[in-house]
Amino acid sequence: MYKLKFNFFHIGDQIATTSIPENIFHATGKKSIITQSQIWAFRHNPYVVFMSETEAAGYPEINLIPDCRVQQQAQHYFDTMSNMVVGSQTEYMCVNFGVSDPVLRHPRLYLHEDKKTNPLKIVVHLSGSDRARDGEPAIRHASGEDDLRVMSDAVMMSILENYKEYQIVQVGSLDDKALGGHSVDMRGQHDYWELAGEIASAAKFIGVNSGPMHIANCYPRIEKRIFLMEFPKETLLKFRPGDVRNWLFSWVDPSNMFFNKFDVDVGLTFSRTKI
Repeated sequence: MYKLKFNFFHIGDQIATTSIPENIFHATGKKSIITQSQIWAFRHNPYVVFMSETEAAGYPEINLIPDCRVQQQAQHYFDTMSNMVVGSQTEYMCVNFGVSDPVLRHPRLYLHEDKKTNPLKIVVHLSGSDRARDGEPAIRHASGEDDLRVMSDAVMMSILENYKEYQIVQVGSLDDKALGGHSVDMRGQHDYWELAGEIASAAKFIGVNSGPMHIANCYPRIEKRIFLMEFPKETLLKFRPGDVRNWLFSWVDPSNMFFNKFDVDVGLTFSRTKI
């Protein structure tokens, strides 16, 4: 068996790595070990075993970093795949520990996968994590950000206007802005697993780059429309989802659709008016 080492513990950090044990099992026939108490996203994962650090002593370790912040890993991916744009975060991580053709290419919670889809239901999440609360810079200027991952009033208005006939359910923290209009306010009313169930029953997820976005990525049948509120036009002109040359771009799945906060399309992103 292999012991998994996690370096980051927010919702998206954990969920992005949930496909790794299944891919390891199919490649080696061995389950993975988790020892860190902060880890919750693997509770229903049949390919992991939870142990204490003492019990897991001596097992080989796989260090999981779900983005391209380590330059040597980004270079290894390019040398192996001859491509600077990843198929998914799963593929990127698997290539870096020797599995170049993963059988599972998206995160997976192993729960709510048979949930009935409501074709007129949209789940909306307006606000990304509060990095300043965690002692981090609110905006990563060096990577091209100029704003917070929070939907503007204009973006919110576009959602309400363009989906008048839909059931819109707002999820997230009680501190998030209220979408209002005809939306159903469910802020602060879910634990992680209940939130996954809420998202799994929707036809569409509209949100920012955040933990709920990663939950939505666990359910490929859901259409994901992601607002890149944090980037100005200059950065969006360089944007390629999954591009390992910018570690913030490497967090977003190339299979999703991407929108901006402006009235015009910019690069590979659509105008907020077209949501």
